[in-house]
Amino acid sequence: MATLYETGFEERFAYFGGVSELEVPPGWVPLWVQGTEPGINPRPEWKPETQRVRTGKQSAKWFTTHASHDAVLARTLPVDGRGTVTLVAWGATFEIKAGQALRVGIDPTGQGRFPDERIVWGDWWGQYNGDWEAEKYHRFEVSVPPESNQIAVYLHSRSDYKAQTVACYWDDVTVEQVGGTEPGEPGEGVDYARIRQIVREELDATRLGSG
Repeated sequence: MATLYETGFEERFAYFGGVSELEVPPGWVPLWVQGTEPGINPRPEWKPETQRVRTGKQSAKWFTTHASHDAVLARTLPVDGRGTVTLVAWGATFEIKAGQALRVGIDPTGQGRFPDERIVWGDWWGQYNGDWEAEKYHRFEVSVPPESNQIAVYLHSRSDYKAQTVACYWDDVTVEQVGGTEPGEPGEGVDYARIRQIVREELDATRLGSG
């Protein structure tokens, strides 16, 4: 088993697209389902978290206030052939109950889009589970054989209804692959143009609303 990627999110975060509310780990991309009603899946805010961590000094966090969300952190990674890839990550949720659950996923084609039917998801876990505790980290895992020379990995948080604060925390991500057999076809990578368009539309709507 070869390690393709490993992080505890200890690196310095950066503003994605220059937007201060989208402060994410290097190489990662914020993606979300944009709601059309007040309080239903607006764009979350991404930040490093220094209090609720599993190991080290910080974790990755995103949250909404007085709103629900359906959002991910995503990134693409090169892979070596067709050997099965396994993503393991640890996630936790805030104490306020909002029907929130977490899961991890891999797109074996490496397209890097969300939502997308090509994403293979692991099991949900969160506030509906009997062993859920506020801010308690849970281990998530999913495995899939790649279909191109890169994959996309996802850390996903979704809530069923809005609450004062809906937040998730992720830490200690590892991506491993068993021995490959033959190269895959090139993938398209993350759709950055789509993400930046969503950000621009959200910022324009905010400016209009404040005017």
